[in-house]
Amino acid sequence: MNGFYSILTDMSFAAIAGFGFAYSCNPPIRTLFLSALLAAIGHGFRFTLLEFFSFQNLALATFFASFLVGCFGMLFAKISKTPAEIIAFPALLVMIPGIYAYRAILYLFYFINSSDATEKTRYLVDFFDCFLTTISVTLALAVGISMTLLIFFEQSFMMTRGAKYFEKYKRFKRLTTHPSEIFKRHEKLSKN
Repeated sequence: MNGFYSILTDMSFAAIAGFGFAYSCNPPIRTLFLSALLAAIGHGFRFTLLEFFSFQNLALATFFASFLVGCFGMLFAKISKTPAEIIAFPALLVMIPGIYAYRAILYLFYFINSSDATEKTRYLVDFFDCFLTTISVTLALAVGISMTLLIFFEQSFMMTRGAKYFEKYKRFKRLTTHPSEIFKRHEKLSKN
């Protein structure tokens, strides 16, 4: 029961942060709560993976959570008729490892200001540990959401920009795959 409350608490704070990040981007009002819900789902999933499924790697858990955010973002985009990026990106900002970036800068300053060789070595190791964690988690966020957008590439056009742009995309794709279409189109234009 304690685990359930800890997940619920984590999801609540993530929803508040996700709402705040979404509000700062000035999106349509109907997407604010979807971004908050998506942030809660993503952060709660990552928290669950780390705490209850013994994921030792924060970057791997973040990758799976980011992928989940992308999948739910596509679903919410279809429901709300808005671009998936508007809903998903504020939800991802909650999972950016700010504390690790802060500690990396802090250890770097300790390293610069320290005169003892032993302490310098310890601060340097701590700096690289936090720095590499920051980089790997940030890359996991980007790769996870990008994979979703690549998998559902054509669906994202239908959801984000309407059928008009999707028809243009299909026409462009047909032209690039069938060069004879280019000649037909050129002949049609030259007649007019």
